[in-house]
Amino acid sequence: MVVASLAFATSSPLARAAVGLSPIAVAAGRTFVASAIILAMMPRRTLDAFRALQPRQRLGLATAGLLLAVHFALFLEGLATTSFPAAVALISLEPLAVILAGWMAFAIRPTVAEAAGVVIATFGALVVSSGAGQGEHRVLGDALVVLAVVFYGAYVSMARGLRRAMPALPYAAWVYGIASASLAPFAAVLSLHVPPPPVSTWVAVVLLGIVPTLVGHTLVQLASRRASPVVVALVSPGETLGSLVIGALLLHAWPTTTESIGAALVLAGASVAIVRSG
Repeated sequence: MVVASLAFATSSPLARAAVGLSPIAVAAGRTFVASAIILAMMPRRTLDAFRALQPRQRLGLATAGLLLAVHFALFLEGLATTSFPAAVALISLEPLAVILAGWMAFAIRPTVAEAAGVVIATFGALVVSSGAGQGEHRVLGDALVVLAVVFYGAYVSMARGLRRAMPALPYAAWVYGIASASLAPFAAVLSLHVPPPPVSTWVAVVLLGIVPTLVGHTLVQLASRRASPVVVALVSPGETLGSLVIGALLLHAWPTTTESIGAALVLAGASVAIVRSG
């Protein structure tokens, strides 16, 4: 989970470096790279794992891929629309989205600590959004990131039901591939009449596919089959802290006072829900 947190922390800075491509194209590219690498490493195992699925499980796999595609597209659109600190602060709501999705999908009632964490983090999100209008900070971008968090919770709930149906790496290859294929038509339309991006943009997309997607997301999937959900959920606050540090040092994206207070509340809420649940 430490490695996954470090990998996730590079996601937002790398996405900001992918200039000249639409956020949807960046999302399609990163998932394509991750899927292609796994497929190249284990083509037969990946195909055999899919053939072994029942029709209902294949439908679940397709749904998981679509949910992940929407999550990536919304988050990257939000990151491009609002300030960097606001986006990476709000993404820390992911563990709470998983708690709420588990409640709605599997009737897993949140504990008192989890409910308290949701309240604290939600208040923090409102504080973050109250800073909209300062610099690059926009309410629309904040809303897109929060929607991305909602779809992440739905994606994790869907993936939970498939963890025994497929090994982790073949599952990841198919989910990333489905996400990329579903985003590709939209990316192609948005790329019409747009000048070719610089080489540095393609490098950023490839690194996005390798580091936060292939390494980060796949490690989370592997860990979720071995570690407790509490440990796995710690990756999101770690991502936010790492992204804030990288953004401040390399992108000079320093958070405002309001964003800092809101981010601290979001992280506190997520930590209360995660640690006290353990």
